[in-house]
Amino acid sequence: MIFDTLSNEIRRYLDEDVEISEGYRFSQYRLIKRIMLYANGVYPKGKIDKQGNYKYWIDIASPRIDAEIKNIDFDQNQIFLSSDIEEDSGAMLLCNLALKEWLKDNEQSVALNDIVEQSSGWGNVVLKKVKGGYENVDLKNFYVINPIAKTLNETPVIERHILTQSDLKRKEGVWKNIDKVIKECGNKGFSTTPDGISDSKETPYYEVYERNGEVSEKELNFAMGKRGGDPYKFILAKIIVAGIDKNNSGGQYVLFADKIDEMPYKEYHRGRYNGRWYRQGIYELLFDLQTRANEISNQIARGLEWSSKTLFRSKDRLLANNILTDLNSGDVIRSEDLQQIEVRMQGMDQLIADWNRIMKQADSLCNSYEVVLGENGPAGTPFRSTALINQNANKFFDFVREKLSIALQSVFQDWVMPELLKGLKKKDVLRFTGEGEMMNRYYEIMANAWYIKNLPSLPPHDREIAESLKAEKIKEIKERPEQFINLENGWLDNVKPRVSVVIDGENVSLQQDLDTLATFINLESDPIRRTALIERAMKRKGMSIDDLPKTEQQPQINKEQLAPTEQLKNASKQEG
Repeated sequence: MIFDTLSNEIRRYLDEDVEISEGYRFSQYRLIKRIMLYANGVYPKGKIDKQGNYKYWIDIASPRIDAEIKNIDFDQNQIFLSSDIEEDSGAMLLCNLALKEWLKDNEQSVALNDIVEQSSGWGNVVLKKVKGGYENVDLKNFYVINPIAKTLNETPVIERHILTQSDLKRKEGVWKNIDKVIKECGNKGFSTTPDGISDSKETPYYEVYERNGEVSEKELNFAMGKRGGDPYKFILAKIIVAGIDKNNSGGQYVLFADKIDEMPYKEYHRGRYNGRWYRQGIYELLFDLQTRANEISNQIARGLEWSSKTLFRSKDRLLANNILTDLNSGDVIRSEDLQQIEVRMQGMDQLIADWNRIMKQADSLCNSYEVVLGENGPAGTPFRSTALINQNANKFFDFVREKLSIALQSVFQDWVMPELLKGLKKKDVLRFTGEGEMMNRYYEIMANAWYIKNLPSLPPHDREIAESLKAEKIKEIKERPEQFINLENGWLDNVKPRVSVVIDGENVSLQQDLDTLATFINLESDPIRRTALIERAMKRKGMSIDDLPKTEQQPQINKEQLAPTEQLKNASKQEG
């Protein structure tokens, strides 16, 4: 039943190819194996050719990948939560502090760097939902059963996992048949891919396959230990099995089976869809150019080996056969026609021209011109031309950053943020705002939120009255903070729908916003408005202005308007 389905799907993925179009057949498995060779600079048949010559590998991909990574310039500080509702300011302060802590505790700086590196070289990234966040899927052991699908929502997917006994035991209570798998399905070997050579190990490893996608109701019931089911009705489900690998001599067991609401994956693709799910990355883009670059470099190396030899010719038969070995320093040579033979590699100019052509084509494919790599352009290149090349290159990197931001924003919006907000309690607020500066900032935000919420009930008043009311509210909060930090279960239920994950470079263009603010700062003559614009620019950049010195302004309270507002203050105290 389900074991035969997985075995057949895995074998077809590994051994067969699919027709993308007439005359073009494609195997994702063979493509990934080739990418692994090119990423590691390895020839399929070794580095020695049939004549015993060493084959050099001149890596033209890695510098271009590094240039793209540098220009994408993505890190965890660009991820934050935002809401357009003013009364959510206090919640946003706490949520962003919680997000910052989560990013640090889960080492997201390293994880995001890995994602960016993979996105450039491999061209594809798949992120999977796991408990507590997400993980980056190993594409070497990620089998897209329908390789021509446009997204993972259109195809079943199988993941191959290699687990230890400790890994399996941690799943007790969630997976079943763990003891039987440990007893019967262990292998004293480990291979990175299913068809790879197994390396002997002292500890046993267990090959487990996880399938996400549609399966017939009958097969799902069988996997869940039930009977019956419609073989023609298909249901989205997750099924995890063990014992179907080629080296297994024990039984076959279902570890987990259940329905799922959606596929647990988010995906990013660097290139466009050309009839297959796996898009092109830099390694694949440079397959042919890398191959030809290696040929040219080895042709030049072998030619220079011959052209660097020192040869002589002479008709005199009595002359030594090898001047370098048969003669000593100071020996006198008697010969009428001894001459050195000029040895020069033929076709050197053509090889150099071909090399330059390949490098130009590689730069065009990867957007890796000299200005992008940080190198000087050819002599005599006009400055304006260099600036235009740099400007257009940056447009491409902005587009790539935007595509990557969309995928990561979806991950944080759907997976990370709900868990983050659900676990935020009163003790976290006290811990996050423990410093005096942060606590005062939080009190100020709470007072502003209170003011905005009650503004429709207030009688007409000026700005000085408003500031006085806020100051009085802050004083009241400081006297009884425990009554205002009232974060029970569900306190963020009304905030969640209004919160969005923002990543600089996608939803918000930081540099454009700062340039716009700088323009208005220079044009503004009113000192108060100018200061407000400067503070807004600093906040937009993520700089705190709370610790900066400010001119203290004592509000002048209009006593005639104070009486009505006193009633509201008294009413708010009763509510508190």
